[in-house]
Amino acid sequence: MMKGSTERRGDGYPSTVLGRISLGVVTGLEKAFYRYGYSIAQHPAVFMVICLTITCAFSVGLMKFTVEERPFKLWIPQDSDFIRVMEWQKENFPAQFRAHIALYEAENILEKTVLMEMLRVHEAVANATTSKATWPSVCAKLPSIPDSIFSRKKRSTRSQKHVADQEFLLRNRVKRSQDDKGIDWSTILSRGQYCGFLEDISQECMEHSILEVWGYDKDYISTLTQEEIIEDINYVEKSAVFGFPTNFSTMLGGIERDSEGLVRRAKAARQLWVTRINFTAVKTGDFADDAGTGMEVDTASFGWEKELIKAVLNESERPDNISLYLMAASSFGMISGDTILGDAQYLGVGFMVVFIYVQVMLGKFNLVEQRPILSLMGLMCVGMSIFVSYGICSMFGVPFGPVNNVLPFLLLGLGIDDMFVIMQAWNNLTPREKTLTLSERIGCALKHAGVSITVTSLTDFAAFAIGSSTVLPALRSFCLFAAVGIAAVYFFQATFFVAWFSLDQRRLEDNRQGIFWCWKVKNWTPNQCSQKDLCQTFFSEFYAKYLLKGPIKIVILVVTAALLSVSAWGLSNLRQEFNPIWFLPQSSYLFKFFMKHEQYFSTDGEEGIIYFGNTNLTAELPNIEALMMRLNESEYISEVDSWYLKYKKYWEKQGYLVPDPEETEEEFLDQLSMFLHSPSGSRYRAKNFLFNSTFGCTEPATQVLASSVEYKHHIMSDSQEEIRAMDELKHIVGTSNISGYVQPFARAYSGWETNKIIERELYHNMGLAMLVVLLVTLLLIANVSASLMVLLCVVLTLVDVAALMHWWGLTIDTVSCIDLVLAIGLCVDYAAHVAHTFMIKVGSRDQRAKQAVATIGPAVLNGGFSTFLAFVFLANSDSHVFSSFFKIFFGVVLYGLYHGLVFLPVLLSLVGPAAYPSAGSSPSHHPHEVEDLCPQSAQPPGCIHQDYPEEVPLGSKANTTADTEQSNHCVTSSGIRKVIMQVSSV
Repeated sequence: MMKGSTERRGDGYPSTVLGRISLGVVTGLEKAFYRYGYSIAQHPAVFMVICLTITCAFSVGLMKFTVEERPFKLWIPQDSDFIRVMEWQKENFPAQFRAHIALYEAENILEKTVLMEMLRVHEAVANATTSKATWPSVCAKLPSIPDSIFSRKKRSTRSQKHVADQEFLLRNRVKRSQDDKGIDWSTILSRGQYCGFLEDISQECMEHSILEVWGYDKDYISTLTQEEIIEDINYVEKSAVFGFPTNFSTMLGGIERDSEGLVRRAKAARQLWVTRINFTAVKTGDFADDAGTGMEVDTASFGWEKELIKAVLNESERPDNISLYLMAASSFGMISGDTILGDAQYLGVGFMVVFIYVQVMLGKFNLVEQRPILSLMGLMCVGMSIFVSYGICSMFGVPFGPVNNVLPFLLLGLGIDDMFVIMQAWNNLTPREKTLTLSERIGCALKHAGVSITVTSLTDFAAFAIGSSTVLPALRSFCLFAAVGIAAVYFFQATFFVAWFSLDQRRLEDNRQGIFWCWKVKNWTPNQCSQKDLCQTFFSEFYAKYLLKGPIKIVILVVTAALLSVSAWGLSNLRQEFNPIWFLPQSSYLFKFFMKHEQYFSTDGEEGIIYFGNTNLTAELPNIEALMMRLNESEYISEVDSWYLKYKKYWEKQGYLVPDPEETEEEFLDQLSMFLHSPSGSRYRAKNFLFNSTFGCTEPATQVLASSVEYKHHIMSDSQEEIRAMDELKHIVGTSNISGYVQPFARAYSGWETNKIIERELYHNMGLAMLVVLLVTLLLIANVSASLMVLLCVVLTLVDVAALMHWWGLTIDTVSCIDLVLAIGLCVDYAAHVAHTFMIKVGSRDQRAKQAVATIGPAVLNGGFSTFLAFVFLANSDSHVFSSFFKIFFGVVLYGLYHGLVFLPVLLSLVGPAAYPSAGSSPSHHPHEVEDLCPQSAQPPGCIHQDYPEEVPLGSKANTTADTEQSNHCVTSSGIRKVIMQVSSV
């Protein structure tokens, strides 16, 4: 028996269950595809109308089309702790404030010119107005509480510098040396006197910057010298506006200090504005959804934020030596949504380039054999598939995520691949088949191409169907859209494109012009140059001839092994990291803000909040204190800003025991009210407490519905440390034994929780996808060895692509996770086409490998190159989604084509399995059941075609028989059985 062949029964049937099952499946597919192609060619207009009707019917679903841009609905598992806490917070402790931050950069921020520019921006924001809102009407307010007759605020109202200023600085220096933060009048005056004083003081809008040192007094700031600026920044410890203790150095970045630790220079400064949400308007329905934060914001405030952005980013009066970067609360939602939709312009460019390439490859350079209409209809199949995919998924309520914008590029690549395979099957019709009627020829072409495009489309569909089981919403949405789109493009290419092809071929055979079909070219003879197929010639006469020579095989195996070794090292260094900031365009003002903020304020760790709900604070004070101690002792926590610690210090200074086991709830609420109206505690009143109702300074606090404590993490070195920090904090809080609802929450946890599961999800989805790919290829290729070789090519391609990701600066995140699942579906196409073609050829392994490369190689290369052309323009995209897609798919096409057209043929030539039992006759058909799939009038019943005479091993008895049968242009069933039995005996 021929080396590498599988056992067969004497009658030619496969001896294995798998072989018999696959024989039935493939035979049934080929029969169905022949009849389908024949019917389409007979009635092309009918099938065109059917396709257009299906497209229009499913497009109705677009009426329910919804775009999801909220990060927490895209990148975070919906059953995660983050989502549960966020939903609780939204329902029980809704965020009242929205922060807007400007970052100034200069050679030295502590210069008067910079201060005057900050003051100009301060005034511009204060004057920002819409028809519904002004800064005073939307800002969050705090009481302005002076702490002494030497209040900084008092000084800042003077227009000239005089002796009192020096006295003030002296007092501040003395207070600093004595570690005294100033006088708290709530502990000196009686409660009635103090509260009466509070009723008379003004409420100031919350704006924080180093300008608070001088109370935003323009006249006074304009008189400052450089030395005075430096001195004030170092020694002033209270806000001249609010009277709160304030460390102004925390508002500076890029600080340079002298030998005594005093600030001398700084390269950056932050300026913060805080607005408050009008919940009354929100409850009445007068609100807008902020996609970036997930907040419902009253329309007046939301509209004013846009004016703030315009005012701050206005550079008309800004000095050249000062740069400003901004992050408004609504910036992320506005920019991230616009970016990807803006980058969709590359889709149009990609379609144009692919159209030109398809026209060049499908047609020939003469008036009749050019195929522009057919090329356009092939691309129209992709457009119809997009409408069907979007329509069906929208109909079933699947939201459209930002990653889904790459779907048209994917469908374009896969659709073009199917188109080239169908056209390659048409070009590979035997001389015998080319004598048949047009309908029969199209049936034969679709019979040959149908199984191949079914293998690849089914594996792609299965890979994405598996991916839709993920817990990541963005990945699930994309996989559902992609699975439907792949099924649609498969159907339209096998139907709509074939129908147009039958019309176009009739036009061509009637010598009608390629663009103007009504124009018949008389006495037309094609020029010789246009009849040359350079791609086919290259593969048939050069590539297939030299690829499988012994020395070249060795070189290819060595190169593949070396590439695998280097890529394995790159894969081992691929890190896991996800950051929603990457979804911003690098040219946007918000992305630049984040980069500068990281540069100058990288010492700031991620901030978080511990929420307490339905908690009896009076009874739980000891447990809360224990929790605060454990937080301070944690290696992952750098700072705890707790109302309780300030409350304890406030009352212990006055001689009270905290916590006091004998204290009643009424006494606690009374003391809490006094603390929250004091300079030490007033900043916690609105931010960290939710009360049953409002209360005054002289009244006890009402029932506490919810409260919170803030903390800050240390800077983490990598995602693994972030995950450990998050898990430890959850453990600390979870074991605090505090009654009621107690949970930690941080915006950063959205990314950290995603990082915790994304690697597992990636390997889970890729593993299932590859398993499905193996099962599908095993069923349709019907050979374990060939299917495993296809899977090997997929694995090698993925390893190489993952290494390229590392070298190109990508990480394992949600987008790359999606792209790698995509890669499985795409790179399997290249290898599966070659393996399937190898199995239907006869001869030695080398002969079959050469024939496979020569037959299917042009279609595979054209499909891969056209896919590359479709997304090559994404290389210039500002979008993380599109740029990642380009980088990964560049690797998929490069390495996929290498393993499919270079490595796999060499591997098949060395250890490839034997051909199908009936490979010499009609692929995958049993000789006793041969049906006249490609008939012609002169052909007797039961005849089938020979592909090529060289497919029978030279020098064998079968060769003589085959030559004789071929000379009669027909091989009977008994003749084929004799040929196969003779081949088997050899």
